[in-house]
Amino acid sequence: MKLNNNISYEEVNKKPLITVKQILEECWPDYVVNHEVEDYQIREVDKALNCYGDKNGCFVFYCNHCERYIFQHYGCNSRLCSCCGKRYADQWSASLAKSMFPVPHRHIVFSIPSELWDFLRDKSLWKDYMDCARTCFYNYIPKMLKRMLRKVWDLEVGIVCILHPFGKDMKFHPHLHLLITEGGFDIKGKFHKINFFPSDGFRKCWRYVVMQKFQELGFPNWKATELFDKYPNGFYVWVHKRGRIRHPKMIASYVGRYVRHPAIANRRITYFNGRDVHFYYDQEGDIIDVFMTSEQFISALIQHIPPPNFKMVRYYLAYSRRRKTCFFDKKQSGIKQLTLNKFGLIKEIRCPICKNNLIFIHYSPKPPSKELPIQRELEIWYL
Repeated sequence: MKLNNNISYEEVNKKPLITVKQILEECWPDYVVNHEVEDYQIREVDKALNCYGDKNGCFVFYCNHCERYIFQHYGCNSRLCSCCGKRYADQWSASLAKSMFPVPHRHIVFSIPSELWDFLRDKSLWKDYMDCARTCFYNYIPKMLKRMLRKVWDLEVGIVCILHPFGKDMKFHPHLHLLITEGGFDIKGKFHKINFFPSDGFRKCWRYVVMQKFQELGFPNWKATELFDKYPNGFYVWVHKRGRIRHPKMIASYVGRYVRHPAIANRRITYFNGRDVHFYYDQEGDIIDVFMTSEQFISALIQHIPPPNFKMVRYYLAYSRRRKTCFFDKKQSGIKQLTLNKFGLIKEIRCPICKNNLIFIHYSPKPPSKELPIQRELEIWYL
């Protein structure tokens, strides 16, 4: 609902900061007693509640070149912790930027109608939903090239797919953020640039792929037929020139914020009295205020926590695990080795001052003493 549009961001930011952690600390014990909660959701909340930032333990490293100790504070790594979530997103963005092909990329968003959202509340179907994006590109790119260039090329694009299960109002709204190469690699490993991605064609292909897969998973055929008729131009696909990424360093500003962070930022929470929660979101320049009880707020928050070991980020086609270090070549049954960074799987931790490798000393269950002359938060540098 729209509340007074006279409220400014400056007025909101002047108010004392209310955090997700504060709401959980006050309301979570009663919520667990009165609601059915999955074990993995309880674990994520407990980790966030027991995270105390720089008051936690830390890893101690030593730099021979600088002759100083470096401290890396131990985070909770919870999906509900704003601080640790941002750190994880920043590290993931830096790692991905070094692992991307040195070619232009495009940020594309795939979504589905609200009539299908409830079907995806079964989290075991999330991977199938993400796989639909790969199938869409695999099916449509050859047809698009044949129509546009009068050529039939077997090009393989690189796709990084991120599942974002919530909208700005914290409702369950599963949609996909994709990073794709603006073009693809042929059988010889040569990259062919594609400057134009027709959104109309992608929308129809996306609709067909999603409905075909969902019907295989048990979605009623008659409902699928209704949706085909209701959306003759296909499902939502955002393809815009503003989503062009010319340099890997731009990756954080596009999709870094969609990785491992709570469904709401602390700065958007405007009111909490132990029973009710108010927060806002920006909808095309209008500030929309949302009212929830604390129980509704917590339900909306934890519903987006994925099951254990579920990968919210997946790499397809040219960026898939089996392809990331090799490509087609004429010599080994069409396999040619390409030099790619390792997506951060193998990493060396370097000094934030001189960039030399650090020596691990030990893990301290307590934070570093304030009496030490040198205090510096460790920044992680990847090869």
